[in-house]
Amino acid sequence: MNPWSLPGKLVYLANRHPRLSRSEFRDRWIRHGSVGDAMADSRLESSVSSLRYCLNLDRSDVLPSATNEHDGVALLSLRSVVSIPTVHAMLTQNDIAFADELRTFERPVEEVTMYAASELLVDGSETDVVVLELARRRAGVGPVEFFRQADADREHRLTQTQLVARGLRRWVRNVVIAPAARGFGYDAVNEYWFDSVDAVADASDAIEDFLETSVSNTERRASTVMVTTVIHRLGRDRP
Repeated sequence: MNPWSLPGKLVYLANRHPRLSRSEFRDRWIRHGSVGDAMADSRLESSVSSLRYCLNLDRSDVLPSATNEHDGVALLSLRSVVSIPTVHAMLTQNDIAFADELRTFERPVEEVTMYAASELLVDGSETDVVVLELARRRAGVGPVEFFRQADADREHRLTQTQLVARGLRRWVRNVVIAPAARGFGYDAVNEYWFDSVDAVADASDAIEDFLETSVSNTERRASTVMVTTVIHRLGRDRP
C-alpha cells in the first residue's frame, strides 16, 4: 500500500470553557464547527473528508470503566496521512478559528490534538453511539511490538468475548503517528460503534472483558474510555 493511500485522522479532546454549562457547550461546539465555512481555505476541503463531534455521556451506569472527565471528542477524517502537515498548518495558523476556540474550549485545540493513521478492523456503518478508547501501551512495550501483538490477538479477543454478536457494529483503530502535546501521548484511539446507549449498557460486560484482554500490552490505568453520542456529523462515512 502506498503511504498516500492511507487515510488519516485528526482527533482532539474537547473540554468546555469554564463559563459554559454542559448544554450550552453542546450548542456552542456545533456552532464552532461552522467556523470553517467562513475560512474560505481550499486546503480544508482537499484535506478533510468528514467530521464527527462526539459528546461524552454524563452517566456512570452504562460502562463501569468509562469516564466523564472530558466533555467530548472530535473525529476529523483526513483524505490521507500526507494531509497531516497541511491540516496542522490550518489548525495553528488560522486566527479566526483560534479566537473561537478560546470562547468555546478550556484550551486551544492544538494543545489537545492527536494525528493518526486509520484502519477499519470491523466493517460496518457508523451509528449515533461510539465508545472511544484512548489507549497507552505499557512501559517497556515498544510501539511496533504493541501493534503487532494487538493484531495477533484481535480475532481471538473478538471470538472470546463475542463482542460482534453482543452488538459491536464497527471498529476503527486510529494509530497515533505524530507527537502529541504533553499529557496526551496516547498510542491508539479505538472507535467501537454500537446502535444505542442501551446497546452499550447491555454489552457492558463483554466490552469490559474485551478491554481487559489487552492488559498485557495496554496500561489500563493510564488509558481513557468514554461513551459518546454523535451530535454533529459532516461528510461521508469512512475510516
